[in-house]
Amino acid sequence: MRQDPWAELACSLEGLRAAFDDSYGASHGFLPGSPASGECQRDTLAGCWGAHPVRDANITPLSSVFVMLDHLDSLGTLFRSPGGITASHTIARAILDIAIGPWFLLEPEIGERERVRRYMNFRLQSLKEQTQLETGAETTAIRDHAKDRIRLILEAARAHRFEVRGERDKYTPPFLGERMPRTTSLAAQIVAPEVPVLGPLFWRLGSAVTHGQQHGVTMFFEGTDQLVDPAHGDAAVRMQASSKDTALRCGGAPLAAIAVFQRLFAQYGWDTDRLDTAVSDVIRTWQSVSGVQGPRVPAAFLQ
Repeated sequence: MRQDPWAELACSLEGLRAAFDDSYGASHGFLPGSPASGECQRDTLAGCWGAHPVRDANITPLSSVFVMLDHLDSLGTLFRSPGGITASHTIARAILDIAIGPWFLLEPEIGERERVRRYMNFRLQSLKEQTQLETGAETTAIRDHAKDRIRLILEAARAHRFEVRGERDKYTPPFLGERMPRTTSLAAQIVAPEVPVLGPLFWRLGSAVTHGQQHGVTMFFEGTDQLVDPAHGDAAVRMQASSKDTALRCGGAPLAAIAVFQRLFAQYGWDTDRLDTAVSDVIRTWQSVSGVQGPRVPAAFLQ
């Protein structure tokens, strides 16, 4: 007898978590001889932005990975719980959003200089947001601290011959070299680069539910035979959710998590045997529950 499909989805996510926890528990970071270790040994970018910027650029993705894991746990809990009909889609969208950052930072074979550039652009973006947290006063402790950190990063960047751009923009953060890619463009790459429409589609579906847009919320209603107002054609509807539809619409979350883990394990030099087993289980389970086979965009998405 087949297990409850909701429980199958949750169990597959637990397998990803276990694969990460085992590897992290045995290492607590990247291993000697790993690509990350090699980059750190070649670090010549110390300055007022940090004494070990290459190490920081390699370690920082872990913080986002832990947040992503918490959201994966929450998604599994929702699958096992009654109710939460739209919450699972909101959490799935958050997982995709969170995964994009570490996945972009952990791109293989970009070298320590490019990795630091991307890392510093993330920091500049965060610090710029901190300057806009408080309003009503021209100067506050939080704002002054963030502005000072931005100044130090730009100073170090110039010292290491990075191109500094957008410094005079009042509303958007300055950046080194090129701006951070748009979320939807990265979503297209992280989820299914061979089907680039799929990533942005997952992101927009989740966004519609997260923000309560009508076309997103109506995904969870189905018509009944009863008319509320026959004169105007208003039909009665009811909330509904199936494991198949949920696996279809939330599938971007496990795919994004897998992409992050694959890059993280490779960059840190971790053994991938258990991860490979967990990934196979996730793919097999979610394809089975959703009824999708092969790398194609399900017709249900395009209706």
